[in-house]
Amino acid sequence: MKILDFIFKIDFILRSILKILLLISMGGIAFLVNLGVIFRYVLASPLTWTNELSRYLLIFTVLFGACLALRLNQFVKIECIVNLFPYKIRKIVILFSELMIICFLLVCIFSPTALIQKAILTKTISPALGIPMVILYTTLRTGFIVMLFSLILKMLEQTISTEKE
Repeated sequence: MKILDFIFKIDFILRSILKILLLISMGGIAFLVNLGVIFRYVLASPLTWTNELSRYLLIFTVLFGACLALRLNQFVKIECIVNLFPYKIRKIVILFSELMIICFLLVCIFSPTALIQKAILTKTISPALGIPMVILYTTLRTGFIVMLFSLILKMLEQTISTEKE
């Protein structure tokens, strides 16, 4: 039980960090878009890097927001179809859908390996910011790993709560 308590404590810390990162990311997007508009239309001197940075922040916001939504069981799903099934079959349908999500996440984790290796070899950088693309690709992989961890913890938590009933 101590191991589970430790894992759930890590999960709590991870969720807190994700919330802070999401807050910073969304605030950054709002700031950068407004800054880009002001420089482009008011000062007539557009900044080229604000568009690229806000795009990367949006990708990370969606990715880490999906991690949090998945963990809190607030991900988009079709409840009306699942609720048509009897209770025992509903649990099987939910388990099947979660296993399919795990398969998808595993594909997302392992498929960009060649892309990351190519970015390392060619030293590809982003056009406006000059950030090495390997950092961006690795961050995406990290987001999918965190999402997989969140889903496994959610499934573990559901299993524990089912056993207590």
